[in-house]
Amino acid sequence: MNRSEWAIVILCALGLAWVVATQKPAPQPPAKTAANATASATPPAPGTASPTAPGDRPLEPAVPAVPAIAEETTVLKNALAEYTFTNLGGGLKQVKVLEGPYAGRTEQLLNDHTPTGGTMAIGALSRAVGDIESLSYAVTGKSENSITFTATAPDGLQITKTWTMAQGDPAEAWGYVWDLKIGFKNTAATKLAGEYFLYSGSLGPLHSNDWLKSAASWYADGGAHQQDVHAFDAGRFLGFLWQTRSAVTEIKSPLKNLTWGGLHNQYYAVMISPSEVKTDGTVTNLWSKPFDVSFDDPGYAKVHGKAMQAAVGIPAIVLEPGAESAWSGQVFTGPRSGTVLNKLGGERNQIMHYGMFRTLSRLFLGLLNKFHSWVNSYGIAIMMLTFLVRFCIWPLHIKSTKAMKRMSKLSPMMQTIKEKHKDDPAKMQTETMKLYREYGVNPVGGCLPLLLQFPIFLGYYGMMQSAVEMRGHSFLWVKDLSMPDTVFHLGGFPINPLPIIMAITMYVQMAVTPKPAEINPQMEMQQKIFKIMPFFFLFFCYGFASALALYWSVQNIISIGQTYLMKLQPEPELKKLPPRPSFMERALAAQAAAKQAKDKGPKPPRAGGGKSAFRKN
Repeated sequence: MNRSEWAIVILCALGLAWVVATQKPAPQPPAKTAANATASATPPAPGTASPTAPGDRPLEPAVPAVPAIAEETTVLKNALAEYTFTNLGGGLKQVKVLEGPYAGRTEQLLNDHTPTGGTMAIGALSRAVGDIESLSYAVTGKSENSITFTATAPDGLQITKTWTMAQGDPAEAWGYVWDLKIGFKNTAATKLAGEYFLYSGSLGPLHSNDWLKSAASWYADGGAHQQDVHAFDAGRFLGFLWQTRSAVTEIKSPLKNLTWGGLHNQYYAVMISPSEVKTDGTVTNLWSKPFDVSFDDPGYAKVHGKAMQAAVGIPAIVLEPGAESAWSGQVFTGPRSGTVLNKLGGERNQIMHYGMFRTLSRLFLGLLNKFHSWVNSYGIAIMMLTFLVRFCIWPLHIKSTKAMKRMSKLSPMMQTIKEKHKDDPAKMQTETMKLYREYGVNPVGGCLPLLLQFPIFLGYYGMMQSAVEMRGHSFLWVKDLSMPDTVFHLGGFPINPLPIIMAITMYVQMAVTPKPAEINPQMEMQQKIFKIMPFFFLFFCYGFASALALYWSVQNIISIGQTYLMKLQPEPELKKLPPRPSFMERALAAQAAAKQAKDKGPKPPRAGGGKSAFRKN
């Protein structure tokens, strides 16, 4: 390799060192269970500061002390999750997502981070950014699948919240959805008016090496958007000191035609969907605000990061004495799974934010889950998906290999052209391209599989970065396919075998790929890309989910086998194609044919002079 190629390799190595320095999983990490999360995320008492260990980031200052209110909780559950309701705010204190077909082999608590140390219930009302109600509600109704809270605010506003499990099969995704109806009644003697938000709780990082940050998210005006924790940082041009925007602590976004709004982290989401989408230009505000979190992640490195909280606006309340109004909608709290959200509809699947190759991402997720339902192993399902993808692009691989072999057979003629026109590069290039045309050879034909694999890789990557279905699933030595496959540490450096196997098999694949004897400028660039690709993908995948490295390693091995199969096929013949007329020659020929047809004159009439063959009787 030349100096520029070595520079790229060194930069990739430095980047890889930085990636592994930021994630240090234990050799055999246990799954993060709800019990572990509860032990590490128990909030302090209201009105007290959150404790921080030495070296931790300080949390937000405590809110002013308020009279203690006894908390009462109620647990309702179905096949998919357990829901803990609280009287403080009349909403969901926590959600325990249970192990399931679309939630992985692990349990996870949602809304287990609180920004000020108090109880911040999903479904609590908010008057402003960060201002969450602390009313003590009374339980005025309860059944196996519903609960009703009622409270009266100091200003005389009576609030009734009725939570009901959504209609539909709980095992078919509907177990993550609640119907929520909020009734407002003015019991005061004066007019009441104000703007309210519906709090969506908070979501934070799960592990120290999460590659997707917590974000506020919404679907409005026909498009999905997200606002992760970095949106609040000071913006800098290319990361340098030139500041393009100031840091902020909160953002209030005016939205039109809001279909849903809420939060998501890498694997879970909370979405609030109003029953009626305002299409008359009405603006719905959504506020979001990050806060620092620090907690022990059993089996992994201690987590220091930022969680996100948000609230979705509801129509302003204007009530005369004795008047009533209501808001209704649905609240989703569960895994951020494309399969689950597709079943629920309502554009909820847009929270996946797959990117420009979303069609491939959705296709791959559907196939992966289908294969898993057959074999009950995501590792084998990934291999089956890889075989299917390679089978589909096998004809292109054959065409590419034949093109490379035909290119190598042109080498003697290309060498003659090079020697003949060595003093005239333009003429050399013209004659070379003419040679390609005469023999029907595409000089970049060998790049086609690589160009096709790139969008396939991005589509698979988009699906994999939030594939909650694979959490906790093991395969061979891999403890969790959604995490790096670290087997041990060497001097503090995590050793992840799958990315290393992926880089080695990719290098072997490049080595066994047929190469022409004569290298032209286009092919020289192609060979440079081939040399750098293993280092690039090693850097890209080392700290990522091991499922991605498994997919790429298997496809490299299949490609190597396909290359050896092609070597057993007869050598392609190099034939000179018959001369093909130029565009101008074809145009003149078509014009001459049209003129000749016109000169022949009109067609003779049919027998009978065109009169009817029938006679009147």
